[in-house]
Amino acid sequence: RDNLAKRQFIPYVLNSAEDKVNLEGATNVDALLLNSKNGFAVIIEAKVLSDISYEITYDTMRNQIARNIDVMLEENRGLCYPLDKRDPHKTLFLLITPKLFKDNLSSRLYGYKFSEYKINPKSLSADLPHRKNCDWQNISSRLGWLTWEYFNNVNKDCCRWLNNGIHNNV
Repeated sequence: RDNLAKRQFIPYVLNSAEDKVNLEGATNVDALLLNSKNGFAVIIEAKVLSDISYEITYDTMRNQIARNIDVMLEENRGLCYPLDKRDPHKTLFLLITPKLFKDNLSSRLYGYKFSEYKINPKSLSADLPHRKNCDWQNISSRLGWLTWEYFNNVNKDCCRWLNNGIHNNV
């Protein structure tokens, strides 16, 4: 809430925030791999043609990757088993997209944001201003990007829509 007026400027939206306990709904990731024995996890955001969401009502500066990273950094013991066993310090974020968009970063907002977070880890602090005293270098090192073509080369039964042979180069 401390940053609300800095990241939203529409009066009726600001007024509507006054009675709300939570300004943001739950962030839903596309997939989660979790080892409940040691807390290691991978949060996965998968895209084919769509871009990341940037439409957050109360924070006009927030994007979907930043939301996922925020979730990655948050411990949540209130979730059901085994989700309550995830260790934020042992959690990675993985973006999966077509190779076409990884090779052409400027074609999607996620290309810009992911590249920015990897090249300049402190840029994460601008998109997560409520997070203080973070090791942004460490967090940036836990961000990864793979392509659907990579998965298809490992397992031809994966991503059958790629099996036309045109875009199968990793």
